[in-house]
Amino acid sequence: MKRMLVALLLGFALVSPSIQAADAIGSAFGCLNTAESIGQGRGDLNFSVGLADATSFVGFFRYGLSKYTDGRIKLGLVDSDGSDAKFTIGADFNWQFITVNADSNHTVDLSTGGLMEFVDFDGASVFQIGGHMTGSIPIRLKGGGKLSPYARINARLEQISLDLPPNASGDDSETSLKLGFNGGVKWRMNSELSLLAEFQLDGNDGLFLGIDYRVM
Repeated sequence: MKRMLVALLLGFALVSPSIQAADAIGSAFGCLNTAESIGQGRGDLNFSVGLADATSFVGFFRYGLSKYTDGRIKLGLVDSDGSDAKFTIGADFNWQFITVNADSNHTVDLSTGGLMEFVDFDGASVFQIGGHMTGSIPIRLKGGGKLSPYARINARLEQISLDLPPNASGDDSETSLKLGFNGGVKWRMNSELSLLAEFQLDGNDGLFLGIDYRVM
């Protein structure tokens, strides 16, 4: 399973640049998440910055809906041209279907789920909806804590709707299939605090940095 996951993710990373259309908007939020669920009733706050084709400052709230399912609500500001930051919202959910623990011989956590994002730029709005798969490898550190390299692939429908002039009629919008890849690492320092860093390749290419804090 581990070799299959690595081969899949490496293969996707290699072919993604040729598949990804040049006009893709991409995510303002990045992934900043491993495949590991946080557990029912638990909650995390995440604050992050995206240093990509568009600069973003965002926050997540992640909540455990069940033992292996959790969801996130995302809010932030994104600036695509260095002149005017816009408000953006998003959400995703994850279902962990393979778990690394003492009762199994799995070496990779795997999860799947859905995602959506919306942002309204001057003259156009962008709505994205799709699915994703995430894999991560938890590594216990001798000094305490845990290091988890992770990767996510996603396929999404990206709809761009242009604002029409006053009194104009018709539908000036375009919907197309886009692909994305995120690869990074999460360092869980203790039971409450984690640091994350990743690279995103999905049309909004660049570095994303985040900090997770357990609040529930």
